[in-house]
Amino acid sequence: MGKLLIISPPLHFELHLRRSFQPPLNLLYLYAYISSRGHEVELLESTSVDEAVEAIIDRSPDFVGIPLYYASLDNSFAIVSRARQRAPHARMIAGGPCLTMEPERMMREGGFDFGIMGEGEETLHDLLSAPADAEAWATINGLVFMFENQPTVNPPRMPIADLDALPFLDFSVVDNDYYFSFQQKMGIPRTIFLNSSRGCSFRCSYCCTPVLWPGPVRRYSPQRMIEEIKFQLGRYPDAEIGFCDDSFFSDRAWLSEFLDLVKPLSIQFQCIGRADHLTPAMIKELVEAGLTYIAFGVETGNVQRQKQLRKNLDLASLSAIMRELAKYPVKTKCFFMLGFPDETIEEMAETINLAVTLKRLGMNFFSIFPVTVYPGTELAKQFPTESFQLGLDAHLPEIIRDHLDIGHTNGALLDSPFNSLLTQRQMVEIVSCAWKKVERAETVSVEELDQLIKTTATTEHRHA
Repeated sequence: MGKLLIISPPLHFELHLRRSFQPPLNLLYLYAYISSRGHEVELLESTSVDEAVEAIIDRSPDFVGIPLYYASLDNSFAIVSRARQRAPHARMIAGGPCLTMEPERMMREGGFDFGIMGEGEETLHDLLSAPADAEAWATINGLVFMFENQPTVNPPRMPIADLDALPFLDFSVVDNDYYFSFQQKMGIPRTIFLNSSRGCSFRCSYCCTPVLWPGPVRRYSPQRMIEEIKFQLGRYPDAEIGFCDDSFFSDRAWLSEFLDLVKPLSIQFQCIGRADHLTPAMIKELVEAGLTYIAFGVETGNVQRQKQLRKNLDLASLSAIMRELAKYPVKTKCFFMLGFPDETIEEMAETINLAVTLKRLGMNFFSIFPVTVYPGTELAKQFPTESFQLGLDAHLPEIIRDHLDIGHTNGALLDSPFNSLLTQRQMVEIVSCAWKKVERAETVSVEELDQLIKTTATTEHRHA
């Protein structure tokens, strides 16, 4: 067994360092499992490439694990490249969504020795326990490894069937004082985040989840969740519990049993789900059990687009549920997406105006994201000529919300195509406009968006 250093890479957009309001939950699950199996492991939340490299030098681990996200690929690759020069003995392990979706490209471009596809606990344990030879590595399902300068992709691993057997999370290994302080600064209650399930029963075409979690939804038993909630609140008694599941209330039998068990604890909790899974009676039950915040993925205000994306959200039900939630002291948030490869200006106006309607009905918070066509998704298969570009960062909505500058130093990138209709720069303007309209609860017209696009195109022409 060797010593493992797991690094949470820094996320940047231009000059803006964006740290999340929650700790790296995926890495905490890995840490809990790997340490429970007797491995020596440390978790580092790096704030810069320099800090990560220096930590590798100082701690001299045998293995370094780094999750890969498209918003932080450059930083992750830089950590590996620079650490190679000064700590050549350390074996580099990639994980995360990018590795699962594009294992061969990530291994080659990132310079990693190993990659962990999909759910990582058991695969990582097997790798750390295995002899250092290709014959042993070839027997580990879910593993990618470099052999004779080429990536070898092993068969996928079956997901963990019994989530109840996994250990409780240990939040003491991250800087909770920072997260609690940041949460309070953002107007968010002190929150401990957990998952009650893995996977999603829906197969939306734009989403990475069907690739990352291809099987059925697996849930912790209600009793197991109650035990962990008690454990975490014993350490952090004034915290709320934030459930990060894609669809917290899709299983009504599970939810009913869980709510019966959690009510006597008098806790407060937050969750994410589909609005059309809820009924007025369920909302009342959730609130009585301690619900304080709920988020919904909406994506588009166009009914036909809902079908094309396989989201199939009932928009009339969404409005009715938002109206019902406004009767209770529950904060609500909705997520929207603009700029699908073949999306029209008329459709984008529909989405913005749906968000405005929900704002008027009581929606408290929202995010509007430029669409990213992720490799491996059904959307990417439908539009294979749409090249993946990181011109618009996943943190763009936060940057707009916080009124930070979007003066990208790479003008050519922003003037490159976002989709067949818009450039990246025009998409920034559309999202910025949408944000202002929803904040003010003002509807937008197709003519306004058309004029904005034309004005931005004129500005781009002057820059050229």
